[in-house]
Amino acid sequence: MSFDARSLEDSAAERTSVDDAYDKILARIIDGRLATGQAITSTRLAHELNVSRTPVVSAIDRLASDGILVKEKNRRARVREGADNWLVQVHQLREILEPPAAALAAARISESELRRLEALTDAAAPSDDPAWERRARELDFALHLSIADHCGNLPLRRSIYRCWKFKRLSYQLGCSNPEIEEMCYREHQAILAALIHRDPATASAAMQFHLRSSLLYTKVRQVV
Repeated sequence: MSFDARSLEDSAAERTSVDDAYDKILARIIDGRLATGQAITSTRLAHELNVSRTPVVSAIDRLASDGILVKEKNRRARVREGADNWLVQVHQLREILEPPAAALAAARISESELRRLEALTDAAAPSDDPAWERRARELDFALHLSIADHCGNLPLRRSIYRCWKFKRLSYQLGCSNPEIEEMCYREHQAILAALIHRDPATASAAMQFHLRSSLLYTKVRQVV
């Protein structure tokens, strides 16, 4: 099943208190409020986040499972060295995963899906409408995850989806910049054009250029 841009709003309603606690703790790690090596106290975090301790404990377990925290037996979890660079490192992983996925998808994506992406692209065209940036972000999710859906490689698809779990947080922590949004939109147009022309090499190259350019556009340290 292809990603539906409308699910961006729907998924917000489906998020759990553990999801929210996870993102808020990770945000504190990324912006330095929780420093490398610092012990994580669930009671204090629950107070700071104004939530019960239960979702915080579950979020800490998930962060440890993802490798963001170090959790040793009979000791409090601590922030792993380098965890403040998590979003940048996730983006670097996307540079490895998504160009070959785009090449594979160019040969597999259906005509109906291409028409759907074209319609989303047309709707997201830069304009004076204040809503266009939101539509551009919906296109961002839709195009990249559609490529994952149509690459024909299930482990690759799963890995890309795991990376994209963090994109919402990137948007929350980053600075809104219409000029950057417009440049990303043009790069999405180039990726889609390569898919429409069934050109694997160009699709891969356009994706590689887009992902590398995103690092240059970064305005907030450690957020991409």
